[in-house]
Amino acid sequence: MVFEDIREPVEVITLFRNGSMQPLKFRWNNRVYKIDRVHGRWVSDEGRNKFFHYSVSAGSPDCFELCYNADRMSWELTRVCMDG
Repeated sequence: MVFEDIREPVEVITLFRNGSMQPLKFRWNNRVYKIDRVHGRWVSDEGRNKFFHYSVSAGSPDCFELCYNADRMSWELTRVCMDG
């Protein structure tokens, strides 16, 4: 497995339901990725700001880490884990 730090802003379609959020699709490099599985989620703090992290896959063995910055209300593709 190869991990690559990306740290680029991305557009994410997100479902907000029952006080939680679930990323459904994201756009990166002019390509839309439909999320088929959320492998994990966690929250981190930086001062008063909260970051909501999601490890997801989108139709391939590769995994993506998406991060929602609650203070800026924006998403970032933090890293990619490529299988192979």
